[in-house]
Amino acid sequence: MSKPLKVALIGANGQLGSDITSHFSQCDHYQLTALTRADIDIRKADLVDQTLTSQKFDVVINSAAYVRVDDCEQEVETAFSINAIGALNVARACRDINALCVYISTDYVFRGDRLDPYTEADIPDPINIYGTSKLTGEYLVKQTTSRSLILRISSVFGKAGASGKGGNFVETMLKKAKAGDPLKVVNDIFMSPTYTYDVARLLDTLLQENSTGVIHGANSGICSWHEFASQALSLAKIAHPIESIPASAFPTKATRPMNSALVSDRLADITTFKMRPWQEALAAYIQAR
Repeated sequence: MSKPLKVALIGANGQLGSDITSHFSQCDHYQLTALTRADIDIRKADLVDQTLTSQKFDVVINSAAYVRVDDCEQEVETAFSINAIGALNVARACRDINALCVYISTDYVFRGDRLDPYTEADIPDPINIYGTSKLTGEYLVKQTTSRSLILRISSVFGKAGASGKGGNFVETMLKKAKAGDPLKVVNDIFMSPTYTYDVARLLDTLLQENSTGVIHGANSGICSWHEFASQALSLAKIAHPIESIPASAFPTKATRPMNSALVSDRLADITTFKMRPWQEALAAYIQAR
């Protein structure tokens, strides 16, 4: 029996990190070191180098990110210091110990001005600071180390909620509906919802297959935010109206891609693991709450 892979997970208490921690901790083929923001600040190169190189990890998963999309428009330096320079610091440490550098990226690296979902072969062209900072992180990782896996996901929902956002979209919708609050959700912005539990299992498979390069890891299918919210309430058996509105009626500081849905052209060639349809993933999430 081969030795378990030594894996460092940065951002272990985040929405995705929590599910990776839960899943990987149950796997005999991993020796997981879960690192929270209290353990490592990826903006500090010396600390990153000291933390990661001292234990000679086989894999480093960087799920830390500054994800408040609207705040990124004004807090540009913070966004780039975490999403880009932080990614660079981690990649340099990975290069020095010959560890696989896993960088979690986003659908927001794409412009979103077309009807079809984006594949790994499509050229990124972000339209907001968040997407630009994450794409910069991708480039820095790829240029710094020859061993990298960039996993793009989108519109994530998971048990832990996003620590920087105070929950997730699904929980917000359910909470407001139960309270009887009026709900208005945009109907003309489309994406591929992603269940963090499924991403953790996908990542496990990719590591076992020694996968590298850019891979799209969203749940399959496309929907609008209004459709996503309506499905969540239906699965939770909450009867509450949701007004359908255009994005133009809900202006935000950051411009959003109108269609940032993701699809993978690579997964079928790499593994038999399939990301289930978002409807099935959402139903599993609702049932597990």
